[in-house]
Amino acid sequence: MKTVLSILIQLFNDSSIALRIFIKFRTNQVPGPPAEKDLLVATAACLKLLGRDFDFEKDFIHAQGEVLQDKARCHVLVDCDYHDSQPDLRDAVLRFYHVVADQSTFTLKEIHVHRGLIDQVVWGSHSV
Repeated sequence: MKTVLSILIQLFNDSSIALRIFIKFRTNQVPGPPAEKDLLVATAACLKLLGRDFDFEKDFIHAQGEVLQDKARCHVLVDCDYHDSQPDLRDAVLRFYHVVADQSTFTLKEIHVHRGLIDQVVWGSHSV
């Protein structure tokens, strides 16, 4: 029997639906080298929703925050399979998570947040 997660993974892998993932965290919640924390968070989100690692060839990462500082607020916005679509961002699927620290690891917990200004961030590239 298929789970809802497996159906979602299959849907996103088989279509050109635009998927964005927004994750907020504090640097002390994510173990590992400071310069890699944004990538660790992006990979956790891709594993959770797509069943695969973040891939620089397929995905685009927007990261903001002082990731080299202790306890700094940061966030990551991942545009999944960004080469496959140029969506109207108001129609893109947008999932929100925050990091929950657990000893020497972390998990992602889904949260409900208003889209706000996220749709103004350019799809699959840095703002000019």
